[in-house]
Amino acid sequence: MFEGVMPLKHETLQSQVHQQLCELILQGAFVPGESVTVARIAKALDVSPMPVREAISQLMALGALTVVSGRSVGVPRLGPAELADLRKVRIEVETTALRWAVAAADEDFIDQLAGILAEMEKAEKAGRVKEFIHENYKFHFAIYQHAGSPLLLDIIATLWLRITPQFHLLQSSGHYRVSNSQHRDLLVAISSRDTEAAVVALKADIDSAYAVISMAIGERQ
Repeated sequence: MFEGVMPLKHETLQSQVHQQLCELILQGAFVPGESVTVARIAKALDVSPMPVREAISQLMALGALTVVSGRSVGVPRLGPAELADLRKVRIEVETTALRWAVAAADEDFIDQLAGILAEMEKAEKAGRVKEFIHENYKFHFAIYQHAGSPLLLDIIATLWLRITPQFHLLQSSGHYRVSNSQHRDLLVAISSRDTEAAVVALKADIDSAYAVISMAIGERQ
């Protein structure tokens, strides 16, 4: 039926660029207040500007990126109402994934989280901001992936595309140390299969970060 059909190379390339940009955002590569040109992104990914522009358009539709000037993009500014909405939705969606992950927890999963948390603690002590944000992403998404729902994981990833760059605002307040303490509480609760304690720890993590980011955003406006 499909003999002779040519592969959609352009669409595949655009999809790969989109995925790579998503990973860069989730790993903390984009910092609030900074911008980057389409040409620089294209050069870094070794592609032409066309698939980069198409991927950026998709990410703009998700609220993850915005045009800073004609040829540069950056992280959108979040207002108080949008930030509060993200907090509320994150708590509802991420605690659901957490409950499912705790129900499916095994020793390999717990060992995985412990290893990531150890790297987060090293990054925090060394003051390596982007590394901490990357490990934070790995820690949380190891949990959400263990929930076993690709659809739920996609929803959470979309939320994190909007909030992750704001995690850079936590560093100057010393919040990364607080965050690691909350992650330790979360790991202990998961290890004990204590779902409600895990939910309390995750809510504390989201709420404390929200408070610091809200203050930082208020000072910038």
